[in-house]
Amino acid sequence: MAIYYIMIEATPNTSNPESKEFGGAYINCWVKAFTQKEALKRAKDYIKNENWMFIKTEDIWEAQRQSYIDLPESLECYDE
Repeated sequence: MAIYYIMIEATPNTSNPESKEFGGAYINCWVKAFTQKEALKRAKDYIKNENWMFIKTEDIWEAQRQSYIDLPESLECYDE
């Protein structure tokens, strides 16, 4: 199993209280999955469950822990 980094553009659904505060966002996800396709599906499902609407995938790749050693906040997300 690998960890994939995915950056997704999304907007809050109109029924989401956050829609009054945010017009949209770039969401960074680190997802553990067997394939890139499975990782993207999990990220999209999570975003949908949070009452946001997927717009598009900005970036996706298989992440490596050593890439985040000098980035403490990103390393914390990767490890989580």
